[in-house]
Amino acid sequence: MTHPLAVVAVSLSACALVAVLLPRAVRPAVESAGRAALARLRPHTPARLRRMARAARNRIDPAVGRSALVTAAAAGIAWSAAGTLHLAGPAIAAVSATLSVQMSSHASVREGAQRLLGTLAGLAVAVVVWGAFGLTPWSIAVITACGLAAGRLLRLGDSSVSVPATSLGILVAGSAVTETFVWQRIAATALGIVVGAILSPLVGGMTPVQRARWELARLSTEIARLLDRLGAGVRDGYSREQAAEWLARSRELADDLDDASTAVDELLRQARWSLRTPVTRVTPLQQTLRALDHGAQQVNSVARSMFDATATPRSAAVPEPIGHVLSTASEAFAAHAALVADPRAEAETGTLHELLESLRDARRRTLRTVRTEVDDTGVLVLTGSIITDIDRMAGSLERSAPALTVGVREPGPGIPAVSEVLPAVRLMWEKARAGR
Repeated sequence: MTHPLAVVAVSLSACALVAVLLPRAVRPAVESAGRAALARLRPHTPARLRRMARAARNRIDPAVGRSALVTAAAAGIAWSAAGTLHLAGPAIAAVSATLSVQMSSHASVREGAQRLLGTLAGLAVAVVVWGAFGLTPWSIAVITACGLAAGRLLRLGDSSVSVPATSLGILVAGSAVTETFVWQRIAATALGIVVGAILSPLVGGMTPVQRARWELARLSTEIARLLDRLGAGVRDGYSREQAAEWLARSRELADDLDDASTAVDELLRQARWSLRTPVTRVTPLQQTLRALDHGAQQVNSVARSMFDATATPRSAAVPEPIGHVLSTASEAFAAHAALVADPRAEAETGTLHELLESLRDARRRTLRTVRTEVDDTGVLVLTGSIITDIDRMAGSLERSAPALTVGVREPGPGIPAVSEVLPAVRLMWEKARAGR
Protein backbone atom coordinates (compact mmCIF):
# COMPACT_ATOMS: atom_id res chain seq x y z
CA MET A 1 0.00 0.00 0.00
CA THR A 2 1.30 3.43 -0.95
CA HIS A 3 2.37 5.58 1.99
CA PRO A 4 0.26 8.78 2.38
CA LEU A 5 3.39 10.93 2.67
CA ALA A 6 4.62 9.61 -0.70
CA VAL A 7 1.23 10.36 -2.29
CA VAL A 8 1.29 13.93 -0.98
CA ALA A 9 4.92 14.44 -2.05
CA VAL A 10 4.22 13.22 -5.59
CA SER A 11 1.06 15.33 -5.83
CA LEU A 12 2.81 18.50 -4.66
CA SER A 13 5.70 17.82 -7.05
CA ALA A 14 3.20 17.56 -9.89
CA CYS A 15 1.62 20.85 -8.79
CA ALA A 16 5.05 22.50 -8.77
CA LEU A 17 5.76 21.20 -12.27
CA VAL A 18 2.44 22.57 -13.51
CA ALA A 19 3.12 25.94 -11.82
CA VAL A 20 6.46 26.15 -13.66
CA LEU A 21 5.28 24.97 -17.08
CA LEU A 22 1.92 26.72 -17.17
CA PRO A 23 3.14 30.34 -17.45
CA ARG A 24 6.12 29.51 -19.69
CA ALA A 25 4.84 26.87 -22.10
CA VAL A 26 1.14 26.18 -21.73
CA ARG A 27 -0.13 29.74 -21.35
CA PRO A 28 1.47 31.16 -24.55
CA ALA A 29 0.19 28.17 -26.55
CA VAL A 30 -3.32 28.51 -25.12
CA GLU A 31 -3.37 32.26 -25.74
CA SER A 32 -2.19 31.78 -29.31
CA ALA A 33 -4.80 29.08 -29.95
CA GLY A 34 -7.47 31.24 -28.32
CA ARG A 35 -6.64 34.26 -30.48
CA ALA A 36 -6.71 32.10 -33.62
CA ALA A 37 -10.08 30.62 -32.65
CA LEU A 38 -11.54 34.05 -31.90
CA ALA A 39 -10.29 35.39 -35.22
CA ARG A 40 -12.15 32.60 -37.01
CA LEU A 41 -15.34 32.87 -34.97
CA ARG A 42 -15.59 36.69 -34.90
CA PRO A 43 -17.01 37.10 -38.44
CA HIS A 44 -19.72 34.51 -37.66
CA THR A 45 -20.60 35.84 -34.19
CA PRO A 46 -23.65 38.14 -33.80
CA ALA A 47 -22.79 41.74 -33.01
CA ARG A 48 -24.90 41.67 -29.85
CA LEU A 49 -23.02 38.67 -28.51
CA ARG A 50 -19.68 40.38 -29.25
CA ARG A 51 -20.79 43.49 -27.36
CA MET A 52 -21.87 41.39 -24.38
CA ALA A 53 -18.54 39.52 -24.37
CA ARG A 54 -16.61 42.81 -24.62
CA ALA A 55 -18.60 44.33 -21.74
CA ALA A 56 -18.02 41.25 -19.58
CA ARG A 57 -14.29 41.35 -20.33
CA ASN A 58 -14.06 45.03 -19.41
CA ARG A 59 -15.85 44.49 -16.10
CA ILE A 60 -13.82 41.50 -14.96
CA ASP A 61 -10.35 42.23 -13.58
CA PRO A 62 -8.09 39.40 -14.83
CA ALA A 63 -5.75 39.77 -11.85
CA VAL A 64 -8.60 39.43 -9.34
CA GLY A 65 -10.07 36.44 -11.16
CA ARG A 66 -6.69 34.73 -11.41
CA SER A 67 -5.96 35.35 -7.73
CA ALA A 68 -9.34 33.98 -6.66
CA LEU A 69 -8.92 30.87 -8.81
CA VAL A 70 -5.39 30.13 -7.56
CA THR A 71 -6.35 30.76 -3.92
CA ALA A 72 -9.35 28.44 -4.19
CA ALA A 73 -7.19 25.74 -5.78
CA ALA A 74 -4.55 26.16 -3.04
CA ALA A 75 -7.17 25.80 -0.29
CA GLY A 76 -8.63 22.68 -1.89
CA ILE A 77 -5.23 21.05 -2.46
CA ALA A 78 -4.09 21.83 1.11
CA TRP A 79 -7.30 20.39 2.57
CA SER A 80 -6.97 17.24 0.47
CA ALA A 81 -3.29 16.80 1.35
CA ALA A 82 -3.98 17.27 5.07
CA GLY A 83 -6.77 14.69 4.87
CA THR A 84 -4.48 12.25 3.06
CA LEU A 85 -1.90 12.65 5.85
CA HIS A 86 -4.67 12.19 8.47
CA LEU A 87 -3.83 15.48 10.15
CA ALA A 88 -6.19 16.72 12.85
CA GLY A 89 -6.73 20.11 11.24
CA PRO A 90 -7.31 20.03 7.47
CA ALA A 91 -9.13 23.34 7.80
CA ILE A 92 -5.97 24.85 9.28
CA ALA A 93 -4.01 23.74 6.23
CA ALA A 94 -6.63 25.28 3.93
CA VAL A 95 -6.58 28.59 5.85
CA SER A 96 -2.77 28.63 5.89
CA ALA A 97 -2.67 28.01 2.13
CA THR A 98 -5.24 30.76 1.52
CA LEU A 99 -3.20 33.27 3.52
CA SER A 100 0.10 32.14 1.97
CA VAL A 101 -0.84 32.76 -1.66
CA GLN A 102 1.18 35.83 -2.68
CA MET A 103 2.47 37.43 -5.89
CA SER A 104 5.62 35.28 -5.81
CA SER A 105 6.93 32.14 -4.14
CA HIS A 106 9.51 34.16 -2.21
CA ALA A 107 6.85 36.45 -0.74
CA SER A 108 4.71 33.43 0.06
CA VAL A 109 7.53 31.68 1.92
CA ARG A 110 8.45 34.88 3.77
CA GLU A 111 4.89 35.57 4.90
CA GLY A 112 4.32 31.89 5.63
CA ALA A 113 7.45 31.65 7.77
CA GLN A 114 6.24 34.58 9.84
CA ARG A 115 2.85 32.92 10.22
CA LEU A 116 4.43 29.60 11.23
CA LEU A 117 6.58 31.37 13.79
CA GLY A 118 3.46 33.09 15.09
CA THR A 119 1.71 29.74 15.34
CA LEU A 120 4.58 28.27 17.37
CA ALA A 121 4.61 31.30 19.65
CA GLY A 122 0.84 31.10 20.07
CA LEU A 123 1.02 27.44 21.00
CA ALA A 124 3.74 28.13 23.53
CA VAL A 125 1.85 31.04 25.11
CA ALA A 126 -1.39 29.07 25.33
CA VAL A 127 0.21 25.99 26.87
CA VAL A 128 2.22 27.98 29.44
CA VAL A 129 -0.58 30.34 30.57
CA TRP A 130 -3.29 27.66 30.49
CA GLY A 131 -1.13 25.29 32.49
CA ALA A 132 -0.35 27.97 35.07
CA PHE A 133 -3.75 29.66 35.54
CA GLY A 134 -6.31 27.35 33.93
CA LEU A 135 -9.23 28.55 31.85
CA THR A 136 -10.53 31.80 33.41
CA PRO A 137 -11.37 35.28 32.09
CA TRP A 138 -8.04 36.45 33.50
CA SER A 139 -6.11 33.74 31.66
CA ILE A 140 -7.85 34.68 28.40
CA ALA A 141 -6.76 38.30 28.87
CA VAL A 142 -3.23 37.25 29.78
CA ILE A 143 -3.00 34.92 26.74
CA THR A 144 -4.14 37.68 24.39
CA ALA A 145 -1.80 40.29 25.85
CA CYS A 146 1.19 37.93 25.96
CA GLY A 147 0.45 36.76 22.43
CA LEU A 148 0.47 40.31 21.03
CA ALA A 149 3.62 41.12 22.98
CA ALA A 150 5.32 37.98 21.68
CA GLY A 151 4.37 38.86 18.11
CA ARG A 152 5.86 42.34 18.48
CA LEU A 153 9.03 41.02 20.10
CA LEU A 154 9.46 38.53 17.27
CA ARG A 155 8.92 41.35 14.74
CA LEU A 156 6.21 39.48 12.89
CA GLY A 157 4.61 42.66 11.56
CA ASP A 158 1.03 42.07 10.39
CA SER A 159 1.38 38.42 11.40
CA SER A 160 1.60 39.45 15.08
CA VAL A 161 -2.14 38.97 15.46
CA SER A 162 -1.73 35.29 14.54
CA VAL A 163 -0.08 34.64 17.92
CA PRO A 164 -3.10 35.46 20.15
CA ALA A 165 -5.46 34.10 17.48
CA THR A 166 -3.66 30.76 17.56
CA SER A 167 -3.60 30.77 21.36
CA LEU A 168 -7.33 31.41 21.62
CA GLY A 169 -8.02 28.90 18.86
CA ILE A 170 -6.34 26.21 20.92
CA LEU A 171 -8.73 26.88 23.78
CA VAL A 172 -11.60 25.89 21.50
CA ALA A 173 -10.13 22.41 21.34
CA GLY A 174 -10.38 22.18 25.12
CA SER A 175 -9.12 18.95 26.60
CA ALA A 176 -8.20 17.62 23.15
CA VAL A 177 -4.96 19.59 23.28
CA THR A 178 -2.22 17.00 23.37
CA GLU A 179 1.30 16.78 22.07
CA THR A 180 -0.01 15.05 18.93
CA PHE A 181 -2.57 17.80 18.39
CA VAL A 182 0.09 20.49 18.68
CA TRP A 183 2.45 18.86 16.21
CA GLN A 184 -0.34 18.13 13.76
CA ARG A 185 -1.46 21.76 13.90
CA ILE A 186 2.10 22.87 13.13
CA ALA A 187 2.32 20.33 10.31
CA ALA A 188 -0.98 21.52 8.86
CA THR A 189 0.19 25.14 8.96
CA ALA A 190 3.49 24.23 7.28
CA LEU A 191 1.65 22.16 4.65
CA GLY A 192 -0.54 25.13 3.78
CA ILE A 193 2.54 27.33 3.45
CA VAL A 194 4.15 24.84 1.07
CA VAL A 195 1.02 24.65 -1.10
CA GLY A 196 0.71 28.45 -1.17
CA ALA A 197 4.36 28.84 -2.16
CA ILE A 198 3.99 26.29 -4.96
CA LEU A 199 0.94 27.95 -6.51
CA SER A 200 1.90 31.59 -5.88
CA PRO A 201 3.72 32.03 -9.24
CA LEU A 202 0.37 31.51 -10.97
CA VAL A 203 -1.21 34.53 -9.23
CA GLY A 204 0.71 37.28 -10.99
CA GLY A 205 0.92 35.54 -14.33
CA MET A 206 4.54 36.70 -14.66
CA THR A 207 7.92 36.32 -13.00
CA PRO A 208 9.18 38.89 -10.45
CA VAL A 209 11.50 40.34 -13.11
CA GLN A 210 8.66 40.65 -15.60
CA ARG A 211 6.39 42.19 -12.96
CA ALA A 212 9.00 44.78 -11.99
CA ARG A 213 9.59 45.71 -15.63
CA TRP A 214 5.85 45.87 -16.27
CA GLU A 215 5.23 48.19 -13.31
CA LEU A 216 8.12 50.47 -14.30
CA ALA A 217 6.96 50.56 -17.93
CA ARG A 218 3.43 51.36 -16.79
CA LEU A 219 4.68 54.25 -14.65
CA SER A 220 6.72 55.64 -17.55
CA THR A 221 3.68 55.29 -19.83
CA GLU A 222 1.44 57.16 -17.39
CA ILE A 223 3.99 59.99 -17.19
CA ALA A 224 4.07 60.09 -21.00
CA ARG A 225 0.27 60.27 -21.21
CA LEU A 226 0.06 63.10 -18.71
CA LEU A 227 2.80 65.06 -20.48
CA ASP A 228 0.96 64.62 -23.78
CA ARG A 229 -2.23 66.01 -22.24
CA LEU A 230 -0.30 68.93 -20.76
CA GLY A 231 1.33 69.68 -24.11
CA ALA A 232 -2.00 69.56 -25.96
CA GLY A 233 -3.53 71.82 -23.33
CA VAL A 234 -0.80 74.44 -23.76
CA ARG A 235 -1.16 74.40 -27.56
CA ASP A 236 -4.97 74.41 -27.70
CA GLY A 237 -5.75 76.27 -24.51
CA TYR A 238 -7.07 74.86 -21.26
CA SER A 239 -9.41 75.77 -18.43
CA ARG A 240 -8.88 75.86 -14.71
CA GLU A 241 -10.93 72.65 -14.34
CA GLN A 242 -8.66 70.84 -16.81
CA ALA A 243 -5.55 72.10 -15.02
CA ALA A 244 -6.97 70.91 -11.69
CA GLU A 245 -7.64 67.48 -13.20
CA TRP A 246 -4.08 67.25 -14.53
CA LEU A 247 -2.64 68.33 -11.18
CA ALA A 248 -4.70 65.70 -9.39
CA ARG A 249 -3.52 63.04 -11.87
CA SER A 250 0.11 64.07 -11.35
CA ARG A 251 -0.33 63.50 -7.64
CA GLU A 252 -1.87 60.08 -8.30
CA LEU A 253 1.38 59.07 -9.97
CA ALA A 254 2.65 58.51 -6.44
CA ASP A 255 0.41 55.41 -6.25
CA ASP A 256 1.87 54.06 -9.49
CA LEU A 257 5.33 54.81 -8.13
CA ASP A 258 4.55 52.85 -4.95
CA ASP A 259 3.45 49.84 -7.02
CA ALA A 260 6.67 49.96 -9.04
CA SER A 261 8.77 50.37 -5.89
CA THR A 262 7.06 47.39 -4.27
CA ALA A 263 7.71 45.23 -7.34
CA VAL A 264 11.40 46.19 -7.47
CA ASP A 265 11.85 45.63 -3.72
CA GLU A 266 10.20 42.23 -3.99
CA LEU A 267 12.49 41.35 -6.89
CA LEU A 268 15.53 42.33 -4.81
CA ARG A 269 14.43 40.11 -1.92
CA GLN A 270 13.72 37.25 -4.29
CA ALA A 271 17.06 37.67 -6.08
CA ARG A 272 19.01 37.12 -2.85
CA TRP A 273 17.71 33.55 -2.74
CA SER A 274 17.24 32.86 -6.43
CA LEU A 275 19.42 30.44 -8.37
CA ARG A 276 18.77 32.21 -11.67
CA THR A 277 18.31 35.91 -10.90
CA PRO A 278 21.54 37.59 -9.75
CA VAL A 279 21.31 40.66 -7.53
CA THR A 280 23.25 42.66 -10.12
CA ARG A 281 20.32 42.24 -12.49
CA VAL A 282 18.16 44.28 -10.13
CA THR A 283 20.51 47.29 -10.02
CA PRO A 284 19.48 48.72 -13.44
CA LEU A 285 15.82 48.44 -12.42
CA GLN A 286 16.55 50.29 -9.18
CA GLN A 287 18.18 53.04 -11.23
CA THR A 288 15.16 53.15 -13.53
CA LEU A 289 12.85 53.43 -10.52
CA ARG A 290 14.89 56.33 -9.16
CA ALA A 291 14.81 58.08 -12.54
CA LEU A 292 11.05 57.69 -12.83
CA ASP A 293 10.64 58.91 -9.25
CA HIS A 294 12.37 62.13 -10.25
CA GLY A 295 10.38 62.27 -13.49
CA ALA A 296 7.08 62.00 -11.62
CA GLN A 297 8.14 64.84 -9.32
CA GLN A 298 9.00 67.06 -12.30
CA VAL A 299 5.67 66.32 -14.01
CA ASN A 300 3.90 67.29 -10.81
CA SER A 301 5.86 70.54 -10.78
CA VAL A 302 4.86 71.32 -14.38
CA ALA A 303 1.21 70.52 -13.68
CA ARG A 304 1.35 72.78 -10.60
CA SER A 305 2.83 75.63 -12.65
CA MET A 306 0.11 75.27 -15.29
CA PHE A 307 -2.60 75.17 -12.62
CA ASP A 308 -1.26 78.27 -10.88
CA ALA A 309 -1.24 80.06 -14.22
CA THR A 310 -5.04 79.71 -14.38
CA ALA A 311 -5.93 79.80 -10.69
CA THR A 312 -3.94 82.87 -9.63
CA PRO A 313 -5.35 86.26 -10.68
CA ARG A 314 -3.18 88.31 -13.06
CA SER A 315 -0.66 85.50 -13.30
CA ALA A 316 1.46 84.86 -16.38
CA ALA A 317 0.13 82.49 -19.04
CA VAL A 318 2.10 79.50 -20.28
CA PRO A 319 3.49 80.39 -23.74
CA GLU A 320 2.28 78.19 -26.59
CA PRO A 321 5.78 76.99 -27.73
CA ILE A 322 6.07 75.11 -24.42
CA GLY A 323 3.41 72.70 -25.73
CA HIS A 324 5.77 71.23 -28.33
CA VAL A 325 8.46 70.71 -25.70
CA LEU A 326 6.02 68.86 -23.42
CA SER A 327 4.84 66.67 -26.31
CA THR A 328 8.44 65.77 -27.17
CA ALA A 329 9.07 64.89 -23.52
CA SER A 330 5.98 62.69 -23.68
CA GLU A 331 7.39 60.81 -26.67
CA ALA A 332 10.68 60.32 -24.81
CA PHE A 333 8.93 58.76 -21.81
CA ALA A 334 6.86 56.55 -24.13
CA ALA A 335 10.05 55.29 -25.81
CA HIS A 336 11.59 54.78 -22.38
CA ALA A 337 8.56 52.68 -21.37
CA ALA A 338 9.00 50.45 -24.41
CA LEU A 339 12.70 50.05 -23.60
CA VAL A 340 12.01 49.13 -19.98
CA ALA A 341 9.35 46.59 -21.00
CA ASP A 342 11.73 44.91 -23.47
CA PRO A 343 15.42 45.75 -22.86
CA ARG A 344 16.38 43.71 -25.95
CA ALA A 345 14.69 46.25 -28.24
CA GLU A 346 17.85 47.99 -29.48
CA ALA A 347 15.81 50.15 -31.84
CA GLU A 348 14.07 51.73 -28.86
CA THR A 349 17.45 52.69 -27.37
CA GLY A 350 18.32 54.68 -30.48
CA THR A 351 14.83 56.17 -30.56
CA LEU A 352 15.13 57.35 -26.96
CA HIS A 353 18.49 59.04 -27.61
CA GLU A 354 17.09 60.75 -30.71
CA LEU A 355 14.04 61.97 -28.79
CA LEU A 356 16.20 63.32 -25.97
CA GLU A 357 18.28 65.25 -28.52
CA SER A 358 15.06 66.53 -30.12
CA LEU A 359 13.87 67.54 -26.65
CA ARG A 360 17.00 69.60 -26.07
CA ASP A 361 16.69 71.21 -29.49
CA ALA A 362 13.05 72.08 -28.82
CA ARG A 363 14.04 73.50 -25.45
CA ARG A 364 16.68 75.78 -27.00
CA ARG A 365 14.34 76.97 -29.75
CA THR A 366 11.56 77.63 -27.27
CA LEU A 367 13.77 79.66 -24.96
CA ARG A 368 15.09 81.66 -27.90
CA THR A 369 11.57 82.32 -29.19
CA VAL A 370 10.14 83.34 -25.83
CA ARG A 371 13.05 85.65 -25.00
CA THR A 372 12.76 87.29 -28.39
CA GLU A 373 9.01 87.72 -28.60
CA VAL A 374 7.93 88.14 -24.97
CA ASP A 375 8.72 91.10 -22.72
CA ASP A 376 6.61 89.99 -19.74
CA THR A 377 8.90 89.07 -16.84
CA GLY A 378 6.28 86.74 -15.36
CA VAL A 379 6.06 84.73 -18.58
CA LEU A 380 9.85 84.50 -18.76
CA VAL A 381 10.05 83.25 -15.17
CA LEU A 382 7.26 80.70 -15.75
CA THR A 383 8.90 79.50 -18.96
CA GLY A 384 12.24 79.11 -17.20
CA SER A 385 10.61 77.10 -14.41
CA ILE A 386 8.93 74.66 -16.80
CA ILE A 387 12.03 74.37 -18.99
CA THR A 388 14.10 73.56 -15.90
CA ASP A 389 11.70 70.76 -15.01
CA ILE A 390 11.93 69.39 -18.54
CA ASP A 391 15.74 69.54 -18.44
CA ARG A 392 15.66 67.49 -15.27
CA MET A 393 13.35 64.96 -16.92
CA ALA A 394 15.80 64.55 -19.80
CA GLY A 395 18.71 64.17 -17.40
CA SER A 396 16.83 61.52 -15.44
CA LEU A 397 15.98 59.51 -18.55
CA GLU A 398 19.57 59.43 -19.76
CA ARG A 399 20.85 58.86 -16.19
CA SER A 400 23.11 61.93 -16.32
CA ALA A 401 21.41 63.95 -13.58
CA PRO A 402 23.73 64.29 -10.53
CA ALA A 403 20.69 64.16 -8.22
CA LEU A 404 20.17 60.49 -9.10
CA THR A 405 23.27 59.53 -7.11
CA VAL A 406 22.19 61.31 -3.92
CA GLY A 407 20.99 58.96 -1.21
CA VAL A 408 22.13 55.81 -3.03
CA ARG A 409 23.40 53.30 -0.50
CA GLU A 410 26.68 51.66 -1.31
CA PRO A 411 26.51 47.88 -0.91
CA GLY A 412 28.19 47.01 2.35
CA PRO A 413 29.43 43.70 3.71
CA GLY A 414 26.70 41.16 4.21
CA ILE A 415 25.56 37.66 3.43
CA PRO A 416 26.11 37.08 -0.31
CA ALA A 417 23.17 36.09 -2.47
CA VAL A 418 22.73 32.47 -3.53
CA SER A 419 23.21 33.43 -7.18
CA GLU A 420 26.57 34.96 -6.23
CA VAL A 421 27.72 32.00 -4.11
CA LEU A 422 27.00 29.22 -6.62
CA PRO A 423 29.43 30.45 -9.35
CA ALA A 424 32.20 30.76 -6.75
CA VAL A 425 31.49 27.27 -5.41
CA ARG A 426 31.44 25.88 -8.95
CA LEU A 427 34.79 27.54 -9.73
CA MET A 428 36.37 26.16 -6.56
CA TRP A 429 35.05 22.69 -7.42
CA GLU A 430 36.50 22.86 -10.95
CA LYS A 431 39.87 24.01 -9.63
CA ALA A 432 39.89 21.19 -7.08
CA ARG A 433 39.13 18.63 -9.78
CA ALA A 434 41.79 20.07 -12.09
CA GLY A 435 44.38 19.91 -9.32
CA ARG A 436 43.92 16.17 -8.77
